[in-house]
Amino acid sequence: MTNIVRTIDRLCALAAGLAAALFFFIGLIVTYEVVMRYVFLNPTRWVEESSRVLQIYAVFLACAWLVGRRDHIRITVVTGWVKTSIQLWLARLSLLLVAVVSGVGAWYSGSLMRFSISIGQRTDSTLELPMWLLQAPLVVGLTLAALQALAVAADSFNHPERLSDSARVRDT
Repeated sequence: MTNIVRTIDRLCALAAGLAAALFFFIGLIVTYEVVMRYVFLNPTRWVEESSRVLQIYAVFLACAWLVGRRDHIRITVVTGWVKTSIQLWLARLSLLLVAVVSGVGAWYSGSLMRFSISIGQRTDSTLELPMWLLQAPLVVGLTLAALQALAVAADSFNHPERLSDSARVRDT
């Protein structure tokens, strides 16, 4: 079980590294666009759409890593009032809910992607990209998020400190 958790953690870290590189690249191409538009008076046709597509990839590739670090959005006002043992079970329950929602989202995104491929659907923009290109990061990112949530929940039985807020604060 520990090897599976480590493998999922590594996959999510790799996806997060790729997301960081994509965010950096988005910054580069937007800077290029600004220079081309305002210095050379020659705007591009591809930067705006490309940066939007890359942002979709970056966000969904990073989401599993955030779940693994427990840096996704959490509301702790209620859990702060209960005993530590109950907090642990509530954290596991919330991770299971994240896994279910992510898994369902990945499933439906995959179905939509298959449909887009079957009809040859494209964006109605300058680049006319295949729609599956915009749907693929949802499938990959949400699948990784579901696996990561399950891995952290399962690992919490051996390492419950990974789910405590005090341990999380020390790790950052």
